[in-house]
Amino acid sequence: MRPENFYKPDYDVSKWDNIAVPSNWGLKGYGTPDYSNFTYIFKKDFPRVMSTPPVSYTTYEQRDPVGSYRRDFEIPANWNGRRIFVTFDGVDAGFFLWVNGQKVGYSVNSRNAAEFDLTKYVHPGKNMIAVEVYRFTTGSYMEDQDMWKLSGIYRNVTLWSSPQEHIRDFFIKTDLDKEYKNAVVKVATKVKNFGTETIPARQLKAVLYDGNKEVKGASATVNIPSLAPGQEVKLSTSFDVKKPEKWTAETPKLYTTVLTLKEGSEVKETISSRTGFRKIEIKGRLFLVNGVPIKLKGVNRHENWPDDGHAITEDQMVKDILLIKQANCNHVRTCHYSDDPRWYELCDEYGIYLVAEANLESHGSWDEFNEDPRVKAALIDRNVANVENFKNHPSVIIWSLGNECGSGGSNFRAILKAIRDIDPTRPTHYQGFGIGKNNPADIDSEMYTGVGDLEKHAKDSTLTKPFYLCEYAHAMFNSMGAVAIYNDLFDKYPSLLGGAIWEWQDQGIYNDRDPNHHITAYGGGFGDVPNDRYFIHKGVVFSDRTLKPHYPELKHAYQWITITEKDRQKKEFTVKNRYQFTNLDSLTAKWLLSENGKTIASGPLKVGSIAPGQDKVIKVPYSVNPKPGAEYFLRISFDLSDNQLWAKKGFEVAEQQFELGTPEAAPTQDLGAALTLQDDQNNIKIKGAGFSVVFDKKPGTFSQMQRGGQQLLKDNGGPMLHLWRAPHRKDDMWAYPDWEKNGLNHMRWNADKVTVKQVKDNVIKIDAQLTGNGRNNFVVHQHVIYTVNGNGVIKSDNDIKFSDQNVVLARLGVRLFLNKDLNEFNYLGRGPMENYADRKRGSDVGNFASTVMAQMTGYEKPMECGNHEDVRWAKVTGASGSGIEVRELETNHLQVSALPYSDEQMQPVEYKIDLPTPDATVLCVSKKTLGVGSYGCGPRPLPQFVVHSKDTNFSYEIDLLSK
Repeated sequence: MRPENFYKPDYDVSKWDNIAVPSNWGLKGYGTPDYSNFTYIFKKDFPRVMSTPPVSYTTYEQRDPVGSYRRDFEIPANWNGRRIFVTFDGVDAGFFLWVNGQKVGYSVNSRNAAEFDLTKYVHPGKNMIAVEVYRFTTGSYMEDQDMWKLSGIYRNVTLWSSPQEHIRDFFIKTDLDKEYKNAVVKVATKVKNFGTETIPARQLKAVLYDGNKEVKGASATVNIPSLAPGQEVKLSTSFDVKKPEKWTAETPKLYTTVLTLKEGSEVKETISSRTGFRKIEIKGRLFLVNGVPIKLKGVNRHENWPDDGHAITEDQMVKDILLIKQANCNHVRTCHYSDDPRWYELCDEYGIYLVAEANLESHGSWDEFNEDPRVKAALIDRNVANVENFKNHPSVIIWSLGNECGSGGSNFRAILKAIRDIDPTRPTHYQGFGIGKNNPADIDSEMYTGVGDLEKHAKDSTLTKPFYLCEYAHAMFNSMGAVAIYNDLFDKYPSLLGGAIWEWQDQGIYNDRDPNHHITAYGGGFGDVPNDRYFIHKGVVFSDRTLKPHYPELKHAYQWITITEKDRQKKEFTVKNRYQFTNLDSLTAKWLLSENGKTIASGPLKVGSIAPGQDKVIKVPYSVNPKPGAEYFLRISFDLSDNQLWAKKGFEVAEQQFELGTPEAAPTQDLGAALTLQDDQNNIKIKGAGFSVVFDKKPGTFSQMQRGGQQLLKDNGGPMLHLWRAPHRKDDMWAYPDWEKNGLNHMRWNADKVTVKQVKDNVIKIDAQLTGNGRNNFVVHQHVIYTVNGNGVIKSDNDIKFSDQNVVLARLGVRLFLNKDLNEFNYLGRGPMENYADRKRGSDVGNFASTVMAQMTGYEKPMECGNHEDVRWAKVTGASGSGIEVRELETNHLQVSALPYSDEQMQPVEYKIDLPTPDATVLCVSKKTLGVGSYGCGPRPLPQFVVHSKDTNFSYEIDLLSK
């Protein structure tokens, strides 16, 4: 039971535990962290939160946990006669406050500042503050965000003082003239006399500074009338500024406005605020900053770190903002609440366009609060708090009313009016309103719109507002397909404002309660019920901010320079500057030429001036003397010429790789020494100079491959047709039921007919006809011819026929189980991170190498991973150098992965720490792989990235490598 009288000064807390503030108590060993997307984790019974939930719920026993906090603090002697306040930046979910045993107040909005006047409760010297935090309140119905439910005092608590006459509030607005050159600064303030005596007339002065230097002529003074006790007055003034530098996300120039309250020459109070000169307008379907149409290319960002939960630090905020900027993002949506106040200051400083969302989501009560008069004031208050808290930040360019509450109704239209009454300078957004003429907000918005419908919206003449994807390309585990195609459309159509990926980071949190079983938990990882399991791991980066393969793809899709080949013979390329405010003469360009993945030449590239929105044809001074069998690529890139706040000089901001034609055929190689053939009832045995292979006639594949005395295959590990994968959760679950239904993951293979023929002394052909039986009469017929030559090279020609031509496959290829000692992977293809058909633009073709274990992308839930597209050749070798190489034939590029686990081993395992000790290297060689899509909460892979069970053929080579 909670200690009811703990707030009394004589209550003994000497045996209480200490806890860090800020923190979430669930991550300090108290109570249970819970993850739910939208299902309330307490009994839904508005406005109550203590009703009896199902017995399975964690909250059946932990009905409404309460955290009781106490600490002593000192009031400085020089604060005597001043007004004393305390501000809580974030307490989840609601709390009562006592000081020196007296109740001060209550707060219920967990993600906006709660400020209390403590003057009458404190005294000089030692004081005691007590806070009683409730995990659930009626406000929890409006805080149903898709995140971990964590409680406690998780943001800063600040004790501060002011004079009795205090600048209680201010709003500094900037406006630009029609040419967007000169500006006016408008300052609105509220000055209040908090004291008990009348205060004489005084003055308020506003001055603009550029660094430490006062801007000439940029100041104004307004008289403050005499104020009676408790009286407040609103004051306004303005001043002109000639040709200020403008604030944009690309050029985040900040000035400082200083407000000084004076009586004669005596300064009574000084307050300052960073100020950016920028003007936001909507003209037709264009969204303009400083008269220039912009695009928003961004991410949705929750406040979550795996070790600290929601109690994030400034260093962690900076880490996020650096990675976000370095990924070419210029935009963040503060999903789905007001962030820590420091975040907005950092976005001002580093340059990020913010869609600032209010702390409002009632997903589990969808459409139930649209007209409910009981919550109307609370809905408005949460939005007013958001606007009032962050109205002075130039980074905030759009106000968002909240997220996933339903279609809005009259309550949300009342919110719109309240926002516009406070701040008519910024447009509004609420996705629930829908699009078109019935949308009362200033921007049309949807979530997870497919690319086809997105293009229709872009061209729809009945739509009159900018169109924004507030969430798209869901990045759950192995996903985020087609993000580059979305951005092609953003760039193509002026009516498309852009969008924000869902979401920036995986929201895992560490569970070390079993020290021998460290996991980055998802739903249920703490035994929490109900939960939405995997759905919390869905970021561009991992929970600890190490990069996922999604990151280079996003960086490339979002890059602000487009480079296309214009004329290969003339070596001409078109460079398009998609920045809105940056000339490309501020960047350094270079070129690099590679041969079979190895750099053979490079040099600087003179691009010169290309203004924002313009393009230019440039000539690249490379030369190629092609060698037979060699393939050449040209890479053009742009780097920072100078240090920026978010990256150092030389940081690459854009690149494009070009394939320079089809390689000339390599000379035909000698087929090696003579082979010996032994053919019996069960096996075909072939021996050559330093190698041997055994083909098992029953399954119809190789049971042994030996080179230089080393066995390369695991027993019976030769190539077998492989059509499924350990599903990407949840993105593959649209297709996985058919894999199960048709038995793709339980195929039973038998060889119907196997023949062998020695074509030459050094060439033997094995002809095998196989039948694979799945379930529900799904049958696959494979006709494969293996041609073995005296060099230890095996060519595989496959002809595949399916009984059903419409089954979606995960891949179409073969799988080999190799000796686990073959643990080095080297390839010429797209890398170095995994890539897939619809997520490969950010992965250049190159020669990459790693261990097989390093090919396991660190998804906490094991699943198929590590695929590489457009592979020319791939080697899997051991310490001795022996191994196998698979090669494309002609220019039919392969898709290859080499992992320490099979799909069957990965699929049932919940956390990667529970994977077994590897017993093989699993090599998959495919003609085509299924795209990753974003079906966790978005579209399936686009049709061009889907693999169907159509009759087909493919070929590849296996080379048994010697030491």
